[in-house]
Amino acid sequence: MTKFVLCHHAERADSAGKESKEYPGITVKGEKETREKTKTLAKMICDLPDGSVVVLGGCSKAVRTRSTLSVFTDELRRTFRDEKDVIFSKPFNSAEPLGALKEISGLAAANSGIKVIVDFPLPMEEFIAPPGQKETAIAKRMVNGLNIQAEFFRRFFPRNHDMVLINNVHAPETDALISFLQKKSSCSLASIVNFM
Repeated sequence: MTKFVLCHHAERADSAGKESKEYPGITVKGEKETREKTKTLAKMICDLPDGSVVVLGGCSKAVRTRSTLSVFTDELRRTFRDEKDVIFSKPFNSAEPLGALKEISGLAAANSGIKVIVDFPLPMEEFIAPPGQKETAIAKRMVNGLNIQAEFFRRFFPRNHDMVLINNVHAPETDALISFLQKKSSCSLASIVNFM
């Protein structure tokens, strides 16, 4: 089973409020609200079967989306730090992006009773719509991007692992995808995409 969770980025620092010192591009208030949202993600992780993989992975090139993912990741690390049945990949390293991914996939394969959380902020072109693009085109582009993302991570975590891909996106693109999936219930993603 593969599922997707799409989350809106935290409040933008350039539009309102004081910028977070630790997480560029988002406000202090946005950071706090994201920490609260993380409780929902933590509950979801607790409810997943053993052997599941959660990838904190998709974002746009906008700093605020990556920073929001970082808040989720840091807060989940704090939440599960004493849990023996939940392990995390090493923090993402852009100099050697696949090193930690290969390592954690090996640990997941060797320990089927644990849940794995992967820190891999993958910038996705599909998460920012070109100006003037129609809603259907935006949504189809996002569907394509999500399918490519799932295929990429499935190379490291085979189908015997349930996998949840957490993505951080912008409101217009999210709205386009929601509308598209409501109209096209036959789309393969319609039943496996959740919005938070």
